[in-house]
Amino acid sequence: MASLPEGMEPAFAAQFLKIQQTFVAGLAQRLHDIQQAADAQACHVALHRLAGAAGGYGFGALSVLAREAMEAQQAGAQALFQATLQRLAQAIAHIQLTV
Repeated sequence: MASLPEGMEPAFAAQFLKIQQTFVAGLAQRLHDIQQAADAQACHVALHRLAGAAGGYGFGALSVLAREAMEAQQAGAQALFQATLQRLAQAIAHIQLTV
């Protein structure tokens, strides 16, 4: 579940929620970019971008999963990488249903 940044002024909360919803609307494309990356480097870049953006938009758990996938990929742990991508896809599906 997403959260608003701590101490956010109420006047900005509505604007942030709109921006957050735009981010959520783009998650399917981000997942597609990760799953269909041309090579390991492109996948790493897409995961890195997701990890950073997710945290900034209040989706800390999604950010952690993206980083775990990056680490598994870098370690050459293919089974763990695939399992983490599956968890990432499930988390994205859950976010899309709840936000």
